[in-house]
Order: sequence, then C-alpha cells, then structure tokens
Amino acid sequence: MSELIQSLFAHMAWADTAILKAVAAHDGAFGDDQLRKWLHHIVVVQVFFLSLFQQRPFDMEGAKQVPGATDEMERRFQEAHADGAAYTARLDEAELARTIEFPVAAFKDFHPTVRDALMQVVMHSEHHRAQVAMRLRALGGAPPVTDYIIWVRDVKGRMHA
Repeated sequence: MSELIQSLFAHMAWADTAILKAVAAHDGAFGDDQLRKWLHHIVVVQVFFLSLFQQRPFDMEGAKQVPGATDEMERRFQEAHADGAAYTARLDEAELARTIEFPVAAFKDFHPTVRDALMQVVMHSEHHRAQVAMRLRALGGAPPVTDYIIWVRDVKGRMHA
C-alpha cells in the first residue's frame, strides 16, 4: 500500500507542476481570481494534511494569504511536494493504520486512518486541478493532460530506470 501511496503522491506532484506551468504560460491566467484561489486551495489542503500527519503546527493565518505571483505559488507547491515525497517514503503499515484527529469542530468525532486521509489529499487535489484546467480552457489556455495512466506511461518508468 505504501508503494501505491508514493506513486499517487508522485503523480500529484507531476500533475500539479504541469497545471502550474500551463497557467504560467497563458498570459493573464494567473490573474484570474477563481483560478488562483483553486490553486491556492489545493496546496493549502496538501500542507494542512501533511502537517496533521506529522503532528506539526499549521499556520492557519498564513494559509489564508493567496499568493499574487506565480513564483510564490510554485514555491509553495514545491515545498508541499517535497514534504509529501519525504513523508510517503517513510510510510509503513503502522503509520498507515494510525488514526488522526481533525482540529476542525465539524470533524471532532471522526478519526480516519492516515491511509484514508492520504487518499483524500490525492483525490481532493485531482478534483480541484480539474477545475483549474476547465477555467484555464475557458480563459483560452491549453490545460495539460494529467491523467494518472499518462504519468505511469511517460514518467513512472523513467523514475525507476
């Protein structure tokens, strides 16, 4: 299971990077408030969960600040991706089975496993990346193909070669 989670996080990093590059390449796209908010939301949720898994403080106030420049947004994603890769590399069955507590009142009686919460991170990111892709297309841009199977075909094999 940890190998699958590592692959899903590696794909997520690749797909996030691809959509960020496509946004940066289309003049004015990053200036679109909705597109920028979705990108910000993706990375904030990734950082939130990685902080939760690793029992580190999460800067809620800092997380409310949406970057106004592409390089700052890219930096936040790069940091989250590096953290995710390092964390998933050390996963074992005990960690995957560990339950977590959400510091959110609506989830006070809900204690998912790390395994399930990791899947949430990946699926949540995929969902909002699709929204970014649709918005980019509406703005006249060309969103990249970020399907998992394309990553498996074009990237994953080269990672292990």
